[in-house]
Amino acid sequence: MDTTNLNIPKELISKTVSFDGKTPVSEILSAIDKYGAVVINKNSEYFGIIDNRTLYRSGAAAKGTRVNAEKFAIAVPTINDSTSIDEVLVGFHKSRAKALPYMSGSRITGIIKRFTVLKVLLSLKMLSDIKANDAMTTPVIAIDSGATLSQAKAAMRANKVNRLVVLQNGRLFGIITNHDLVFTYTRKGDRLPEMKDKSYGSYDAQLSAVANRNLVLADYSSNLADVARNMVEKDVSSVIATRKGAPVGMITVYDIFGSVISSRSAEEQKILISGIDKETEEYEEDIRNSISAFMDKISRMRGSNPQYISINIRKIRSRLYEMRARLAIENQSTLYVHATDYNVENTLNELLGKMMKEIKRKKEKGMAIRKVTSFKKGMGEEADYAA
Repeated sequence: MDTTNLNIPKELISKTVSFDGKTPVSEILSAIDKYGAVVINKNSEYFGIIDNRTLYRSGAAAKGTRVNAEKFAIAVPTINDSTSIDEVLVGFHKSRAKALPYMSGSRITGIIKRFTVLKVLLSLKMLSDIKANDAMTTPVIAIDSGATLSQAKAAMRANKVNRLVVLQNGRLFGIITNHDLVFTYTRKGDRLPEMKDKSYGSYDAQLSAVANRNLVLADYSSNLADVARNMVEKDVSSVIATRKGAPVGMITVYDIFGSVISSRSAEEQKILISGIDKETEEYEEDIRNSISAFMDKISRMRGSNPQYISINIRKIRSRLYEMRARLAIENQSTLYVHATDYNVENTLNELLGKMMKEIKRKKEKGMAIRKVTSFKKGMGEEADYAA
């Protein structure tokens, strides 16, 4: 039986609430905290959803803005009782949302959350044959524990990531996430308990005082099912992959979804493009053709078997295009790069160029390690090096 074609039952749907698009975003923050994501309607029709990831990217939560909610809503696909698990995975992976709206008839009656889908994958044993090393994203973006929350925020924005590994004296110390920045330390007037008598705000706090020390780790050779089970049990959206105690990658819920998607047989389903709107739809075919040629080029490289690539496109600051890409190569960690430019073609070329440089860098590093390992073994010494 092909488990990816099983449909999502109604019993897995969670409750949520809907708001009119003209509702000030500051009035829906508590509902997002409660439900994880809320539905936004415009002219009584479904318009999109808002979750805390949306707010982080827009900066709305930090501002406590009175701007209408529709400005921050993201359009994500809806599902119903005939939607397959396979289609749900694609919906999550392309939108990077925390939930997808569930349609019953002509109206939305709830949402399906990403952790619910993760549990489904575990129950269907769809992760048992995948290793953490095949799903993890590299490189890991790290920051020193002596840095401040303000510096952590700047680093996340510069690297287009939602979490940073915190190091102290070169060793794992903790983790800081965008959720910490948006919902814990950005509300006006907040102070950490130990800083009540200080004259400066929480953004001046050092990460050594505020980073989450309850790290969830997984050896890079672990079974992905065990990693996912750990995520569910500890209610975390990411796990740090390590080798000999050093961080070598990050595994998120979306990385797991992408690993399952990569097993699909249809070639067109291995190129996932999201964020296409009315202004960029005229470029979609050219973008897909360029990516397809890029994937063909990689597949001809010795030892490289690309599994899937996902690219998200969005317009920032009215004229600037941003593209973010994740590329999964068989028996290698998932690569992540991003690029920005004022021209769609230039942005894509820069993105693919960065991706190729990263692929070659990893291959050269792997070759150097194999040469050293071979030499050491030739000398009769046991060798065990990180790739």
